[in-house]
Amino acid sequence: MARSDLQSLRRSLARRLREKAELEQMIRAAHSQFEEEVAPLQEEVLRLQMARLKEAAQARMRSARLRNAYHDAQEAYDAFQERRQQASPRTARSDPDLKGTYRRATKLCHPDTVADPYHEEATATFRALESAFDAEHPAAVQAIANSLETWGFPRAPTAPPESSLPGTKESLRHAVSELEASIERLHASGAYEAVPAAEDADPESALRARKRALRKRLRTLKRRPSARV
Repeated sequence: MARSDLQSLRRSLARRLREKAELEQMIRAAHSQFEEEVAPLQEEVLRLQMARLKEAAQARMRSARLRNAYHDAQEAYDAFQERRQQASPRTARSDPDLKGTYRRATKLCHPDTVADPYHEEATATFRALESAFDAEHPAAVQAIANSLETWGFPRAPTAPPESSLPGTKESLRHAVSELEASIERLHASGAYEAVPAAEDADPESALRARKRALRKRLRTLKRRPSARV
């Protein structure tokens, strides 16, 4: 097996690890902002909509339309609460072993300790690991640590023969494939919906517009209850 083949696969692995860590950090930041600024407003809107529709349905017991609208509002409120719970990222406080895992992983990919041909890939992996740890992403830190323990990098000053390296071509390809699938799942997750689109010139402006719309809806709902909600 050519050394260049393994180097290329390790480089791909490092890129995917970094991409996943950065993506999870973006999701965490967007989720935190959503939870702090938008979610309370949206929850209050859904709650009031449900309450107003319940009042209207009780006032007009024979109206199937109002009963159905109330049940739809109730389901929307419950679904919103469930999505918030599912999208909530883990924090370092939920994983007491995070620091130990991080320290062990850094020793396996620190650029100063790996063989020269793998310095670039190790640097990228080390940065991804730092990013995941700083963002308090236990899952990302653990994923990188697991990858390093399984495939690792040859140590300096001398690298072992290619045939003795723990990462074979097929295993490295499998690791890259698994990371790509994991990244796709993150993109498709409900938590990713809160991440500003790359084409948004001013994500903060979009956030402000969303909050204004929710506040306007709240003002309407807080007025005298009406069957027309």
